[in-house]
Amino acid sequence: MSVRPLDPTRDARILDAVLELLAEAGYVSMTIDAVAARSGTSKATIYRRWRNKREITVAAMARYHGTQTEWTVDTGTFRGDLLAHTRRFADVLTGFDGRLAVGLVQARAADPELVDELEARFSSGARLPAEAVGRAVERGELPGPADAGLFEEVVASVMFMRWLWRLPLDEGFAEHVVDDLAMPVLRANAGRAVEE
Repeated sequence: MSVRPLDPTRDARILDAVLELLAEAGYVSMTIDAVAARSGTSKATIYRRWRNKREITVAAMARYHGTQTEWTVDTGTFRGDLLAHTRRFADVLTGFDGRLAVGLVQARAADPELVDELEARFSSGARLPAEAVGRAVERGELPGPADAGLFEEVVASVMFMRWLWRLPLDEGFAEHVVDDLAMPVLRANAGRAVEE
């Protein structure tokens, strides 16, 4: 008896359907029935490839590249770099990636192990490159090295909550986030690093 070869276009349709449903309805509401209907395949076909909803979600995320691109901007100032990165993250949030992120946040309560796996494998796209901090130190804008991860911890959290409340992520808010949150936190962290 011959075994029918896997059809990569069918797998792509299935994984695209997973992403669409995550963005539309969230992880909790996404079902294998809905994935099968959206992708035009059978549940049996899906279960031959993935054992459960968690596995198919991880597979879909592994295939998805979103709007995350290499971050290489150098505006000439640390504030300018932070503003550019903040604007970029706002653009990501207000697009498909933002809806997908909200759909996946639902998994925090429903399937914490999925969230742990996704966090270990994928970046939020909000992490500030260490090079931006290094340039700020070289230009004398920071007194010493600072933890670039603080940008994601502070700025991404604030922006994500504001986006959830459907409040604008406009230029005024970006400047507030950079001037009143990101810069003071990063300067304070750099100061501690120098003292130690």
